[in-house]
Amino acid sequence: MKFLFLRLVVILFTGYSVQSKACSAFLLTGKDHNVVGFNENWKTMPGMIVINKRGVLKRNISWQNLTTDQTQAGKQWTSKFGSVTFNLLGYDFPCYGVNEKGLFLVELYLEETTKVYNPKQPNLFWAQWIQYQLDHYQSVKEVVDHLNDGPNIDWWPNAAGSHFFLTDAKGNAATIALLNGKYTVLTNKEMPMPLLCNNQYQKDLNAAQKFDFLGGNEKFDPDQNKKWEDRYNRAYYMLKNYKYDKKPVDYAWNILNSIHPGEWQTVIDTKTMNLYFRSDLKKEVKTIDISKLDFSRNATVKYLDIHTDEKGTVNGYFQNLTVAKNNQYVEKGFPIGYDNKEFGTSSLFGKLKKNIVKFFENILPES
Repeated sequence: MKFLFLRLVVILFTGYSVQSKACSAFLLTGKDHNVVGFNENWKTMPGMIVINKRGVLKRNISWQNLTTDQTQAGKQWTSKFGSVTFNLLGYDFPCYGVNEKGLFLVELYLEETTKVYNPKQPNLFWAQWIQYQLDHYQSVKEVVDHLNDGPNIDWWPNAAGSHFFLTDAKGNAATIALLNGKYTVLTNKEMPMPLLCNNQYQKDLNAAQKFDFLGGNEKFDPDQNKKWEDRYNRAYYMLKNYKYDKKPVDYAWNILNSIHPGEWQTVIDTKTMNLYFRSDLKKEVKTIDISKLDFSRNATVKYLDIHTDEKGTVNGYFQNLTVAKNNQYVEKGFPIGYDNKEFGTSSLFGKLKKNIVKFFENILPES
């Protein structure tokens, strides 16, 4: 990821490289398997995994809503589907997630991103836009069909933005980029391989076509092509050469680890609705059985720290998410996400924290 970054400032003043903000997402799919893999490559980050309920009344939140006294909602909706999300910035602001119908959505940093603005629609902060899709839709087609009549994506101030990779339980995939003021969508028929990194899809595909596994003249040697910039080619090569062995989840982990393990790693099997994850601080793979989670309206919103010490299947270790606990993640996550050390002590951040309490005090218990 990310959204997160004031890229020019980062490159000129902090010395971070492009490599430090790159991610990779793919779908390994066939007649008997449908497995998503994602590497979050940036740096060690706090985060929580949230069980989001269906039947919850929500309102749109933009960057302006977060940081000013203009907190009036421009749009409200009720979540149709429950979901499991990975959140750096607190409740309702995921980096990625999957809903109970198997729709998966993630953002990946893209330098060329521009804003798509429909004056008839309200703005949603980019992370809530992800949650909005998971709340509403169960297929790739539904998301794509409603892009232009849905809320606008609101980025960090002065940040480039991201493109999105999404898949569903039927093996459909798409990428959504915001280029030249319009949504640019590629679906299965335009994508020879459901795979996305941090370049526009066609740029990475064009570069990979020089290799023999895509009909080119240059031999691809996986033992030699191990550089950071080779991760798209390595992933494509491994996806193309998978022969179904009843272990697609293991193979997905192999791909993720072969193209530089991320600080957050996630594999989701939408056939069994099992989600697997680990972090750079807690490397043991944990399992969430999504089919056994309670997404009902009367359930409590629950969370689990992404760096949990628990092992195995962790369904039983989720705890109730309160306003106070959510604020702990907001306080840690927003300064990291904004990539601005001064932001964490600013009056602007003080306003943001107060507003978030106000936005969610009717959804989350106080303590």
